[in-house]
Amino acid sequence: AALEDLVAKVSPAVVQVQVTGLAPVENGSRNDTALVARQHGIGSGVIVDPDGYIITNAHVVEGAQRIRVLLPLPPGDSPLDVTPAGKRHLVDAKLIGLHKDSDLALLKINEINLPTLTLGNARRIHQGQLVFAIGSPEGLQNSVTMGVVSAVARQADPTKPMVYVQTDAPINPGNSGGPLVDMDGYVVGINTFILSQGGGSEGLGFAIPARVVKFVYDSLRKYGHVHRVEIKAGA
Repeated sequence: AALEDLVAKVSPAVVQVQVTGLAPVENGSRNDTALVARQHGIGSGVIVDPDGYIITNAHVVEGAQRIRVLLPLPPGDSPLDVTPAGKRHLVDAKLIGLHKDSDLALLKINEINLPTLTLGNARRIHQGQLVFAIGSPEGLQNSVTMGVVSAVARQADPTKPMVYVQTDAPINPGNSGGPLVDMDGYVVGINTFILSQGGGSEGLGFAIPARVVKFVYDSLRKYGHVHRVEIKAGA
C-alpha cells in the first residue's frame, strides 16, 4: 500500500517528451545526393515548477525542431479506460536552455497549477537505498520500475569529473530525463544512460545527482545557460 501511494503521488509530475527533427540518412546508392528524413524520438521529463518548467536530458531534445510534452491523465481516471492518442493532453514546449556537460535541459509549457516533484538536493542517499525510476521506456508512458542505489557517486568516465547515482532499477531507452525517486517521493537523480551489451536494461543505470540537477536548473531558468564556476584558494 505504501508503494502504491508513493507511485500515485509521484506519477502525475512525470511527463513524456516527444521530439521531431531532421537527420541525415545513409545513402546506399553511393551517389552524391544528400538525403535527410524527419525523425521522431521519445524521452521523459519531470515537472519541477507548477507554472510549467520541466527538466529532461539534453540529448533527448538537442537538435529538435519541435518539442511536445504529453501530460499524464488526471488522477481519478480509471486505468482500465484507454484514452485515444488524439485526445491525450499533448502540448508544445519551448526549450529554455540546455547544458551538454551535465546532459540536462529545461523546457517550458504554457500550463499552470501542475503537479510537481521536489529535488532532493539536500538529502543524503545511501548504497542499498530503495529507489524508483519513472518514465516512458520504449514510449510506454508512466512506467514504474524499482531497484536500489548500487553506488552513490560513480564516475562513469575517468576522463570527466561528472559522477552519477548508479542503480539497478530497470532503465531502458525512453526513460532518459525521467526521475529516480526515493521512498519519500523526492527526486534523487535524473535518469540519463545505461551500460548494456544488448541495448536493454542489464541493471547498470545511471542518474544525474539531484544536487547537480538543482544547480543546472537554477542557472538555466535564470540565464538560459550555465556559467562556469571557478573556486580559488589563496593564503
